[in-house]
Amino acid sequence: MPKPAPRLLRRLAAGAVGLGLVVALVSLAIPVVAVLSYHEPTLPPDARAIIVLSGDDVLGGLGPETAARVDRGVALWKAGAAPILMFTGALWDPAGVNQSSQMVSRAVLAGVDPQAIRLDPDSRSTLQNALFTGRVLGRELGGNFAAPVILVTNRWHLPRAWASFRWAGFTNMTLVASDGAKVQVTWSDLGYEVLKWPFNVLRGSAASLMMAVGAPQQDVDAILP
Repeated sequence: MPKPAPRLLRRLAAGAVGLGLVVALVSLAIPVVAVLSYHEPTLPPDARAIIVLSGDDVLGGLGPETAARVDRGVALWKAGAAPILMFTGALWDPAGVNQSSQMVSRAVLAGVDPQAIRLDPDSRSTLQNALFTGRVLGRELGGNFAAPVILVTNRWHLPRAWASFRWAGFTNMTLVASDGAKVQVTWSDLGYEVLKWPFNVLRGSAASLMMAVGAPQQDVDAILP
């Protein structure tokens, strides 16, 4: 007759494996559906800002993914979609060059008025993108996070970007893909999201709890990279 403790442990292990599979499948399904169902949205006539999230980590310069996001944000700004173009994301290369500053340089070279650009040079995750962007744009929006904004990133990243910015307080977002409906999405992109979704849920929940109990801002920021 099996001992109760080993049997209980086996059941717990089987339950944990089952839960992990469910979480992985849901985390994969979300970006897959986003990629397959994406269509160009109708832009709000009164958008206050275009928010461009940084992407691939390429030391010494912008990777093609981030460059494409910048270019889509620039095109939207030039078309008059919003008066403010916000760049968020940080990667420091060995020479001390910040990724977000390179995003700004690319936009200015493309003809964007520097006075229209806002910058978050510190965020290292999508959750920090959202939280730090809120701090920068809070003054521009007059604390009104229901004001319409446009988020620009890749199709597979759009759902997690939306969830992160919703968590940070933004409630009126239009999602625009930088890669368009015809660009091939790789399994590595989707696999990355499988890992990131549960990790972000856990970190976001922990950060929310810390903010609820009045933890210092720097302590909250520290758990979100």
